[in-house]
Amino acid sequence: MFRSAKRVLGGLGAVGIGVAASLAVAAPASAATYYRVWNTKSDKCMSVEGGGSTVNGANVIQWTCNTGYEQQWYWDGSRLRNRKSGKCLSVSGGGSTANGAEIIQWTCNDGAEQKWDHWASYRLENRKSGKLASVEDGGSTRNGARVIQWSDNGGAEQSWYFETR
Repeated sequence: MFRSAKRVLGGLGAVGIGVAASLAVAAPASAATYYRVWNTKSDKCMSVEGGGSTVNGANVIQWTCNTGYEQQWYWDGSRLRNRKSGKCLSVSGGGSTANGAEIIQWTCNDGAEQKWDHWASYRLENRKSGKLASVEDGGSTRNGARVIQWSDNGGAEQSWYFETR
């Protein structure tokens, strides 16, 4: 009995090696395309505060563009994910519809507060509120200015360009 068990286990080992070998040659998953998202008024990039905090609720701010992962974003369906934290661009308060609501990062979910449309006019519109990602104070040009949502006013503070990284 010991011998036949050894043969069966040996055979399973050979099957396992064959499966492992076939997995090793499988094509890799396609890599995400990362973007720096910069504001056309301030010429600064969308970033996560604190040098790229990974906590839920961290504010999304603008900062002088650099190569840090806290400034790199990728599309996951209609959601924008931060490369450093893996969290999604979201509207605070569970998706407030108020002008001035902060844009934050949050664990990705299927909520409309995390779904965005990027229009050819460079607008980034939230699907829940219908409002645009904007820079506070009418488009402050300072480092650390918060990204908020605001009704479309045609201003350059609501215009975002996606640059491939």
